[in-house]
Amino acid sequence: MIRYERRKKGLHLADVAQRVGVSTATVSRWERGREPMPFERREEVAEALGIDPARLGDPAPVELTSEDRRVLDGYHSLPPGERAAIRDLLGLRRAAGRRASC
Repeated sequence: MIRYERRKKGLHLADVAQRVGVSTATVSRWERGREPMPFERREEVAEALGIDPARLGDPAPVELTSEDRRVLDGYHSLPPGERAAIRDLLGLRRAAGRRASC
């Protein structure tokens, strides 16, 4: 979420790092999930990004290309049996009773 919001606002790693008072490497590790962000930094990071601190726990939205969107739309327009055949072909199995997120 940090990277998504930072890029959306046109900020560089250095911009966020300076506002929070940490190194650019630290912000990069937070973005990539290589290091957990300390809870006490949560409000500072949220303020630097101009977002609600609660949003920092949210997953970043997935941005699809127009081609990816067309593929997904085509898949979802298929009858259930054909969708199942494609999942089998790709080695994807859906747990019984659970719906896929795509």
